[in-house]
Amino acid sequence: MTSTSVPRELPRRDAGPDAGSRSGSTLALTPGTTGAPPADRRLAGAALAASAATAAMLGWFVARPELDPLLPDGRMLGAALVPATSLVLVLLATALLGVVVAAAAFARPTARAAGRLVTPVGVLEVVMFGLLAQGSGTLPAAGYLVSFAVPVLAVWAGVQVFRTRPAWRLPLVALAALAVVGVVVGGGALADWWVGISTGLAREPWALPSVLLPLATAASWGGLVAVRGWRRGSLRTATAWVTRHRRLFTIVAALGPLPYALARLTWLTPWPAFAGPADELTVAVRIQGLSLSSGAWLGIVLTLGLILPWGERLPRWFGRRAGRPVPPAAAIVPGGTVAVMLCGAAVPMLLMMGWAGALYFPAWFWGPALALAVWGYAGHRYGIEDPAPHDPGVSDAAPARPAPAARR
Repeated sequence: MTSTSVPRELPRRDAGPDAGSRSGSTLALTPGTTGAPPADRRLAGAALAASAATAAMLGWFVARPELDPLLPDGRMLGAALVPATSLVLVLLATALLGVVVAAAAFARPTARAAGRLVTPVGVLEVVMFGLLAQGSGTLPAAGYLVSFAVPVLAVWAGVQVFRTRPAWRLPLVALAALAVVGVVVGGGALADWWVGISTGLAREPWALPSVLLPLATAASWGGLVAVRGWRRGSLRTATAWVTRHRRLFTIVAALGPLPYALARLTWLTPWPAFAGPADELTVAVRIQGLSLSSGAWLGIVLTLGLILPWGERLPRWFGRRAGRPVPPAAAIVPGGTVAVMLCGAAVPMLLMMGWAGALYFPAWFWGPALALAVWGYAGHRYGIEDPAPHDPGVSDAAPARPAPAARR
């Protein structure tokens, strides 16, 4: 009898001897195994859930056309190409197709029929929901969500650093005191800012779902198509090239939000950029500028994490999980989703704001650069540093042992 391969779970590139027990997950990426690789099944499940939620939302829009979800004032790219009512129906049909194919890929991931349909349907889903269903309203919605998250993240990080780094405790106490004074002094302005944002969201309750659900659909399908192509080997040479140049792509991507971050900070000065006269800016508007700028700075820091040590291993101030490997998906999933969002919003932003807006918020290069940076990060974490064939997930320092021959 001939020898046969033994399917097995393969540790990630950065895994140590006990990484399987510490990280809590492994990847089965061995070509030719009879079982379904976990990454494929998880991504198929995510694509199924996102497609189903998007289809339900679009079906509700069809039943309730007065909701006017696609904002036919030109903020969505697809609405500028076809009538809004037709676009809703096309997107609904696309989402339902995604539900059927994703369900088949999730239920029978090794079936050939489902495998053949995943790539073309996935590309269609990315184009429809990552490009045509996005628009100039996408970035403001994402910006406000990130700006809301920044204070929460800052408080959490401050608590962790206070607990683990005694030398930083006095500066942190001083910063906390300044923050309390600011809240007390500017409490009215903060309340006005919060009421304004909340009122806007309440007035358009479908604004966030109509952005986030199509974006989740495009990102999950894009991830499924990428993993399938990676496993077949069709992306190996390209991945090796991107991985070798990932530092350059990451630095370029980190420059993307910088003009916006600096411009919003000028709202705190007598010379506000891309705003009205300084004497017409209320304190609440200036707080809004500071909040949005902080979200952009957070994006810069997180992007640089793709090439910095703490992007692969949690830093010392991270509490009980300090020193453990960062799960690659923790960076790949949000980074890839933001890249899809930026690429989809680039053209509508150019149409709405012109080249001045393109320099102020350069999504046209920020999105592709971030996509390449995330791609290179994934190649680095899974060991695709060169075009020589070897399985993603296998450590370069400890290659897999030959499979034992089957008993005669």
